[in-house]
Amino acid sequence: MKFSFLIHNFYGVGGTNRAVLNLATALVEGGHEVEVASVFRRLDRTMFDVDERITVVPLVDTRPRRPDRANPRHREPSTLIPESEEFHLHYSRLTDERLVDYLRSTDADVVVGTRPGLNIAVARHAPEHAVRVAQEHMTQDLIDDALKAEIHRHYPRIDLAYTVTGADAEAFRLGNPVPGTRIEVLPNSSPPPGVPAADGRGRIVVAAGRLDPIKRYDRLITAFARAVVDCPDWTLRIYGDGEQRPALAALIRELGVYDRVHLMGRRDDMSTEWVKGSIAAVSSERESFGMTIVEAMRLGLPVVSTDCPVGPREIIADGADGLLVPTDDLDAYTVALRTLMRDDALRARMGEQALVNSTRFDPARLAARFAHECAGVLATRRDGTPKPRRVARRIPRAGVTRSVLARSGELLREPDLVRTLADPLLRGIAGNDLARRASMGALVRLGRVRRARGTSTRLQQAIRRRVSAPSDGPVADCLVLPDLALRWSVDAALCVGGASVVLRNRDTRETVEVALAPSVDGLRHEATLDVAALPEGRWNVHLADGKGVRRRLRPQRVDSRALAGGPDDWLAGRPAGVRAHVPYRTADGFLAVRSWVRAAHAEVRRVTLDGEAVLVGFTWHGPGTPDTAMLRRRGDRTDSLAVPVVTAADGTPTLVVPLAMLAELRLGRYEDWDVFLQQPAGPGEVRLGRFVDDVVDKKRVYNYPEIHLPDEVDLSLVEEDPAATVRVRPFYTVDSELSLVVIDRP
Repeated sequence: MKFSFLIHNFYGVGGTNRAVLNLATALVEGGHEVEVASVFRRLDRTMFDVDERITVVPLVDTRPRRPDRANPRHREPSTLIPESEEFHLHYSRLTDERLVDYLRSTDADVVVGTRPGLNIAVARHAPEHAVRVAQEHMTQDLIDDALKAEIHRHYPRIDLAYTVTGADAEAFRLGNPVPGTRIEVLPNSSPPPGVPAADGRGRIVVAAGRLDPIKRYDRLITAFARAVVDCPDWTLRIYGDGEQRPALAALIRELGVYDRVHLMGRRDDMSTEWVKGSIAAVSSERESFGMTIVEAMRLGLPVVSTDCPVGPREIIADGADGLLVPTDDLDAYTVALRTLMRDDALRARMGEQALVNSTRFDPARLAARFAHECAGVLATRRDGTPKPRRVARRIPRAGVTRSVLARSGELLREPDLVRTLADPLLRGIAGNDLARRASMGALVRLGRVRRARGTSTRLQQAIRRRVSAPSDGPVADCLVLPDLALRWSVDAALCVGGASVVLRNRDTRETVEVALAPSVDGLRHEATLDVAALPEGRWNVHLADGKGVRRRLRPQRVDSRALAGGPDDWLAGRPAGVRAHVPYRTADGFLAVRSWVRAAHAEVRRVTLDGEAVLVGFTWHGPGTPDTAMLRRRGDRTDSLAVPVVTAADGTPTLVVPLAMLAELRLGRYEDWDVFLQQPAGPGEVRLGRFVDDVVDKKRVYNYPEIHLPDEVDLSLVEEDPAATVRVRPFYTVDSELSLVVIDRP
């Protein structure tokens, strides 16, 4: 059969895109033909890698300098997509025409809509020969009454309607019954992970999702802060970006868990991050399905989740592969976390069961059922309308159009225009004389800008970087081995005539080359770089063919779980000093390695702020035991401050920085002080830092609070502003070395 999926914007990111891609990929692997019609194309290529067997057809191309962007029909409001649809203002007369043209001319056996407005378009205009399918990726209680009325009106022409959970299917049947339409359940699928499952030994709790109030990460952080008191060797990692990041960072500092809870930012591939943990955490107020739950379980992580509507309870078997707790019971959530953090055997048993239970979400299994149900409808269709030949999609010619303020052939009066706009600011604009002279398109574009303000700036930057990254070229997997060596793996087809991996230092242009050899199965070629073979620096990674032509490698999977447990796991029993190599994806989408090589090294283990001092616990890897640390001011005035190194109760060497003494030495409004240890054997000094972990951008992940100090020193530099506040804050440099900043200004 041929399947056609109609989707809002297949070139962007989002759960619906990922769910459709997983299903579509499984269908083509099952021998079917798949086409994805994206109503909008706003980027040069899709954010997700799409199987080359899937045809992507953009209907309206709004990229810069494309004809559709300036088409006057795109400034007229849509009459096909209901006004009650969330994305109504994105649509126009132009999208209506392209949608209708596509639907009426498609030769697909099955036409699938993926959101209510598009489902209605499928119901109204898909050809009679095709099975009409409506997928609902949002829960019924998020669909307003006006849109439900449109669904009730048009869905009788839908053959199959799918929700992602059984609870939502029941809500659909009871709350908005549609005569003659079968309502079925098709959960979102998750493909088999391309990395080995977690081993359950990592002391990390992992959560992932946009930083949005509905995810309630504030409650997760609070619960973890309580649980970690009894389990001090555990950390919490939250992956994602969003508007709540500043508030969550402030909460982390307020609760004093800045060395235990980390906001990791967004990741394109979470599979290599889940495996660094032993517990997955979900604290949402609601989940339409819970894709992250399935992804974590497929990698062997038990899940602690709120029993929120509607997805988690249909994925997690409480007590078998995870724990469900009441949505608003913070104490119960804390107990559940603490239970799994304490009990290694229970955690391992639940992780094994999660691997078994999560196979029911395999795309091949769900795609086969979906195709079987569609084939059944197709076989019993009473209408014998012959399948039409595919014709070229008609591109509307330019010509005289209606007024841009026209809808349904009539000019909009001012009150009608105001009612069409949901944004309060736009309603205010539409009510004045300026708006009566403006086009609807200008107001629609302004509405998009207003909505875009709620989008994470870093997410937008990530999208721009992803789009600007090369769309072709060689890709590689990179694995950090237990001995901290690096293993590269590339497709065998890229290694015809012999090939090697070449690392090139960005500063010195030095190169290190390691030959690729066939793997056991012959499908890939592999190269292992010994931990001692790479000097310190930042290295770009290339693939060199047999003729010496080098091309930058792009990362497919970077599995650095060996670095995520803590320095003592790898450095104990090794010779003095440290060698650490951290592979990562660059901002422009290439593969790189940050390498540290030090003959003697002090690895920071914890940083504690008590209001009067900064205490830095560290592990020393070198001869002897240092007993003195030096703080040195950067710049022309290289003053220094000697501070003692003491032994903490757990035996950890700890340097103590008295902040009052540091503040008395200030000469300017903003000063950086670097931290060194005096080597007990030798004249040199050693910088403290965090080298041996999997985090490259430590400035963003390790975010310490400022300590405010009373200003009791009468200095001329503050006389102009006696209200100045003196603060001290630890931070990591771009080279992951520890420093402190002293600020003497409001």
